[in-house]
Amino acid sequence: MIGRDALSRDLPLYLPGLSSTLSFASLSVRAPFLDLLEKHLLKLHPRALRPALKAIILALLPGLEEETSEEFERTLKLLDGFKKAIRPLSAEDLGQNHSSGDEYFWQCFFLAAITSNGRRLGALAYMVRNLPKLGQPLSSESKNTPANGSHKGNEGESALLAEIVTSPEPGLLLRCFAAGLADEQLLIQRGFLDLLVTHLPLHSHVLQKRVKTEDLELLISAAVGVVSRRDMSLNRRLWTWLLGPEPVNNETEGGLESPTSVVGDPMGSVSSSRTRYFEEFGLQPLTHALLKMIARESSNSVERARPFRICLSLMDRWEIGGLVVPDIFLPVVDSVRKFKGQAVSKADFSEVLRSASVFFDGVESGLIWGEIIGLIAQAIGQGKLSTAERIDKLSLVNFIIAHFNVREEEMLLIHAPLITLTILAMLEDAKEKAQQQQQQPPGDVGTSENVSRLALSIALDLVELIPERAFQTRPSTSQSTFTIHDEFHVRNLANFDILQKIKTFYVQGQGNLDAFPPPYSFRDVSELLLREAGRITCQSLCDSVSSADAGLKSKLLVMMLSKVPSVSSLDSAKLLLSMQERLTAPSQLPFLAFTSIVSLATSLYSTSYISAVELSDLVEPLVRQAWLYLSASQPKYHVETVRCLWQLQTTLTLYNHEIEAAICTIMIGHDTNGTFAIRDADPGKSFSILWTHTLQDNAGHLDRRASKASTNEARMSGIGNYEVMLARPLFLLLDALLDERTQLFMTVRTWLQSMVGIDKYAVCLYLLAEGVLTKT
Repeated sequence: MIGRDALSRDLPLYLPGLSSTLSFASLSVRAPFLDLLEKHLLKLHPRALRPALKAIILALLPGLEEETSEEFERTLKLLDGFKKAIRPLSAEDLGQNHSSGDEYFWQCFFLAAITSNGRRLGALAYMVRNLPKLGQPLSSESKNTPANGSHKGNEGESALLAEIVTSPEPGLLLRCFAAGLADEQLLIQRGFLDLLVTHLPLHSHVLQKRVKTEDLELLISAAVGVVSRRDMSLNRRLWTWLLGPEPVNNETEGGLESPTSVVGDPMGSVSSSRTRYFEEFGLQPLTHALLKMIARESSNSVERARPFRICLSLMDRWEIGGLVVPDIFLPVVDSVRKFKGQAVSKADFSEVLRSASVFFDGVESGLIWGEIIGLIAQAIGQGKLSTAERIDKLSLVNFIIAHFNVREEEMLLIHAPLITLTILAMLEDAKEKAQQQQQQPPGDVGTSENVSRLALSIALDLVELIPERAFQTRPSTSQSTFTIHDEFHVRNLANFDILQKIKTFYVQGQGNLDAFPPPYSFRDVSELLLREAGRITCQSLCDSVSSADAGLKSKLLVMMLSKVPSVSSLDSAKLLLSMQERLTAPSQLPFLAFTSIVSLATSLYSTSYISAVELSDLVEPLVRQAWLYLSASQPKYHVETVRCLWQLQTTLTLYNHEIEAAICTIMIGHDTNGTFAIRDADPGKSFSILWTHTLQDNAGHLDRRASKASTNEARMSGIGNYEVMLARPLFLLLDALLDERTQLFMTVRTWLQSMVGIDKYAVCLYLLAEGVLTKT
């Protein structure tokens, strides 16, 4: 025998060989092994056992994995024996096999469970039988406690028991649970969830007051992570832990989903009490934990999508999802947007987007559009945000519209028109305030235009999504019966009043159409949208703003004119005056402004907002602008200019020759005394360009970049109707062949000689039809 002192001294030498015995020992070996520990190691001095306690615990835990084995109870008692062996002599007995000196044992035990996943099943079995219950009665339950002070005594005992498992580091307890909840074995996860419910409820003082916030969030992250298993037994235990215990008078087997509990609790007091429990004890740490998971940047698509799937599962319980989703919705979308630039491949991004889309589709449409309108308000409204931050918020809105499903019926008919109206009203309101204050530094003008342009592009995308039926008369519903259309009142509504009413609907009513009516009827929205679109278009035509800005605004108005029925709020006279003033300006129009005016003028005429006479007044200045872009020095705009002229001709019909007359006027503008002596070659070059692109024009191949709404009716093709616009100008051009001294003569002759194919065929055919050619 080596003796007790020698064994204590050489314990590090012997223990490594003994520690793995139970893991691989046969039944015949286990009993002698336990005898060895009981007779020799258990009697060692505490100073020798304390450094080796974690190793001893790990050596004994395999004996607790099978509760039906013969050695289970013996191993359990042996572990308790080691716990007693290291207790200080001054330890106070707390009952139930606990003592005030057990802190060191539990710290070692938790470390063993954390670091050795192979021993976790035995650790779970020991904790089920020996871990102190750390929960205390809820305040609502404590009303029935005796008045003799026994309740205070119970609280004192609970505090002492909590002390032994949380000193000196309470985080080990939570990390032990987190490790068990993240274990690969379903049975271990289920057991640790049961332990949470019975021994460590969410309202316990240990979780709410003693541990660090980061540790509590770690525990909750591990707990909600079990939903990825998609196992109902795990989910039920998780809901019980998060929502708290059911009231005693309403205990039913089915919980909240039991028909019995619904009948016995018609006012929903059970569900409301459990919702209050979660809101008080679990909402904040769960939200913070989810936000940290979402913000965690990972290039792995599976890891990146994991928090989205967890959020989707949490939405199965409205008591949890209804409170958590408003805080995590935008971070989820923003995380997907960031991953788009970080993803290794499109397949990785598609997988993450698919998971986020499922979560997105489960969110109420009112909440989605309420968050969108909040982003827009921050980006356009007053505030201390920088231009980059404003653009980032609008980019997030753009990402939502482009990548997620915002095409549900309710979204398209109600929310999208309201958001479009909000954008237009905010833009006009912001401009009015800037003009009143006159405090905007010159350097900020360009950046504010970028914000405005991005906001307009969002409005344009929304209008493209909105179907025409959103602005048409629909059957009355409970949400619209109290809305009375007052045309005069709507036309004179201030932007502030419009925005305030929409804000009330989305903030106080949460955009819920089942509980609150829409702020405006479809007719009111139509009036207000066209009023706002008309105003900002007038401003862009009157002011010397960038051509891109003017193009977006006019395109938006043109698109609305094609979808919205005729309204009285659109100031068509002011629009017409603005177009006339812009066309008569001495400087050449930016090409985008020119195309915008053509589209706007034809749309206003097609929708009967202006008359044929008013449109005719615009023809001559429009043709003069077009002629400038048909110059040989600007080949970039030739095709677009020809299509704009034919778009205008289509609106004027085949029987109108005003464009032809305007072209003739321009071509002979420099002639004097009926001679051609001073005619230069430019008119011939411009006409040849117009002729060539007209004969190559086919109405079946419209400009792909043009909006569907920019052509209210099918545009006639140049190849089939060229004589409507080009007959008289062609004769004027051929007249130049009478005088060989001019530059125009050489230009026309070269043009005729270079004709091939359909160009030459068309000229000859038309001249033969007119009897111009003689026999050769």
